[in-house]
Amino acid sequence: MKNLLTLIACFFCFNICLAQKVEKRNYIIDDVYERYNAVIDSNDVETKVGTYTSYRGKKHIADGEYKNGKRVGIWHFYNHDGKEIQQYDYDNNKLIFEAPENELSFIQYKLDYVITDKDKVTPPIKLGGRYYGYLAYLKQMRKIHDLRGLEPDQYLTVLKILVSPMGRMADCTVELMYRRTGQSVTYVVNTDELPESDKIFIPATFNGEQVSSRVEVLCKPDDDGEINLVGIK
Repeated sequence: MKNLLTLIACFFCFNICLAQKVEKRNYIIDDVYERYNAVIDSNDVETKVGTYTSYRGKKHIADGEYKNGKRVGIWHFYNHDGKEIQQYDYDNNKLIFEAPENELSFIQYKLDYVITDKDKVTPPIKLGGRYYGYLAYLKQMRKIHDLRGLEPDQYLTVLKILVSPMGRMADCTVELMYRRTGQSVTYVVNTDELPESDKIFIPATFNGEQVSSRVEVLCKPDDDGEINLVGIK
C-alpha cells in the first residue's frame, strides 16, 4: 500500500514538473487581441492563470484575473473605444455596474410575453459587456462559409441567441437576409468551441421571475466582405 501511494505521488509530481507556464498573445478578431499567462500540461491542455487583458489597438476592452482557468475577482469590460461599460464580480456572481445602453443600439431583446405598462421587465445582460461579450460569437459566425465575401449593400445578418431562464446560452443561429427580396436563410452557429464564460448571461426577468429570452444583434458585411457586429457600444 505504501509503495502504491509513493507511486501515485511520483506520478503527480511528474505531471507538475512537465507543466509549463507561458505568456500568450492571441488575436480574437481583426485588431482585437488578448494577453494572458497559461499553464500547459503534458497533454497540451491550456489553463489560464493570473492577469488577463484584451486590447483593441492600444485600448483595453477587458481585464481581470484567472485562477485555474476560471475568472475570479472583479472584471472590467469596455466598449470598442475603451470606455468602461461593465463591472462584474465573479467571486460573488454579482453585477456591479452596467452602463446604460445607447438609444441607437442595434441589439434587441425579446420575451414571449405580452408586456403592459404595469409589468416590470429587465433584459438579459451579457457578461463581458455589449462589445467584448459578443466577440467570441462573431468569431464563430465568420467560420460559416456562406457568410464570407458578402456585398455590404445587399445583405443583412442577424445573430440570434436564445437565453434560458438560468442565464445559459441555449441556442445560437444567424439569419442571412437578402435586402432586395427579403428572402432569408438561417445557419446554426457552432458554439462547441466557445468557453463556458462566453455562454453565460444574467437572465431576463418578467415581474421578478427569471424567464427565457432572445437576444438579436444586427450585423452586416464590411467593405472586405467580413461580417461585423453593428452598433455595439
